[in-house]
Amino acid sequence: MAAQASPLQMRILSQLQTRFGGKHAVGQRLNEVDIAEWLGVSRTPVREVLRALERQGVLAYEPRRGFEILRSLDPDPGDAGDRSDLLDERVMREMALGTLKSVISERALLQRFAVPKGFLNSTLRRLMRDQLAEPSPGRGWVFADVGPEALKDGYRFRQIVEPAAILSDGYAVDSAAMARLDSDHEAAIAKIDAFDRRALFELDAQFHLAIAEGAGSRPLADAIRRQNNIRRVAEYMGFVRLDRIRQSMIEHRGIMAALLGGRRQQAATLMRLHLDVSAQETFSHLPEDLERIRSGGTLSEAPVSET
Repeated sequence: MAAQASPLQMRILSQLQTRFGGKHAVGQRLNEVDIAEWLGVSRTPVREVLRALERQGVLAYEPRRGFEILRSLDPDPGDAGDRSDLLDERVMREMALGTLKSVISERALLQRFAVPKGFLNSTLRRLMRDQLAEPSPGRGWVFADVGPEALKDGYRFRQIVEPAAILSDGYAVDSAAMARLDSDHEAAIAKIDAFDRRALFELDAQFHLAIAEGAGSRPLADAIRRQNNIRRVAEYMGFVRLDRIRQSMIEHRGIMAALLGGRRQQAATLMRLHLDVSAQETFSHLPEDLERIRSGGTLSEAPVSET
């Protein structure tokens, strides 16, 4: 934006960067009417911001079709990965403890975390991409509920839909993709002590999404993505023990073996058992894990084994 951009234009730009930043948004189309309604502002300042981005080569305009994103809206090439990861963890810690409730202004968030605006926007953008936060027009930000009750609701939902998905009509197994996923599980189990826990969680999330995608239902796959994102906050803080992660991946392999062998009824039964055990494990340790976080514990301090 030009140096003479108004505060309103800068706010609009910041919101656009948060919502549409990153390579994943390239190719999406922006409509000034929709953006104005979303932000609760008039169309004129929105149009001025979009035209400025067009002049910079970030957007391309096509009559009757609106603006297309040509390259990332993210203006912060100095976004250092380590500092961003640290802020992500701090925000997720607060979400896990339930201290980010109601609507919180961007100014309040900047004061709370004492970071440059660019770092905060990057974290908010990632949370919004994962449906864990969303802007409240003209007021601030609303964070998703990821507390114990939300986790319980998520497990109940998954216990219902994931086994049912496997038994649904027309369920299709992508054998090649499933075999690759199984191989990745085998490698992780063999060297689990050396794996970053967030990488282990991503492998877990890939498995559950692959199971959902076999049903050929986009709403179902989107719902599982949403549940994975809610769980990601808890897993990020180390709620699950390493020995349980290992056993969980062994259970995943059993489910995949049943699917690859055409034994869907067995796979559905194993999935239900897997989710039951995972829920029991999560909630049996939840109070002590939350207490560790309150006392300032970190992911690396989470217990790695049990007797």
